Parts: sequence; structure tokens; C-alpha cells
Amino acid sequence: MTSPPNDGRRGARRGQAPDGDDRAAQLAAPLRRVLQRLPEAQRRVLELRMGLVDGHPQDPADAARTLGMSLSELREIEARAFERIREVIPLQQLQRLLER
Repeated sequence: MTSPPNDGRRGARRGQAPDGDDRAAQLAAPLRRVLQRLPEAQRRVLELRMGLVDGHPQDPADAARTLGMSLSELREIEARAFERIREVIPLQQLQRLLER
């Protein structure tokens, strides 16, 4: 007896990589924990830039407009956020998250 094909509504079958939706769901909780460690401005910038607010990533200009800041301010805040993430979370842990 064979297994039914993976139609995307359920998780990937054993031994197969998860599809995009499953992968996003697996990364959502760890990503939220990472973002909670950031100051609010940094968190909000990354949430908009990565599409965590509405599922649609915003380009820097749109995110800056949404947050009422200049493009250069947004880029500085975004850079500081990624620096902080690298300081707080060892690179090996980030790589393990992405390999799932």
C-alpha cells in the first residue's frame, strides 16, 4: 500500500523537506523569540521588512514611511537590529533554525 501524495494541506511526509508554508510555520516561533529580545523600534523595523505584520515584506522606503522615519534612520535601526541579533544569538543556532 502506498502513501497518498503530499497535497500541501498536511506536513511533509517523513524524510521529505517541508514545503514553504510548513517551513515558515516552523520558523515563526523561534523568530518571534529572537525579535522579543530587541528594542521596540528595531523589532518593528524587522517585522515590517520581513513581512511578519501582514505577510508582505516592505521595502525600506515603505517601511520608513509606515514608521514615520527617514530612510537613513530605518537603515541604521535595521543594521543595529541585525548586529544585536548576531551578538545575542550564536551563529550556529541561527544556522540550525534555517536548516530545519
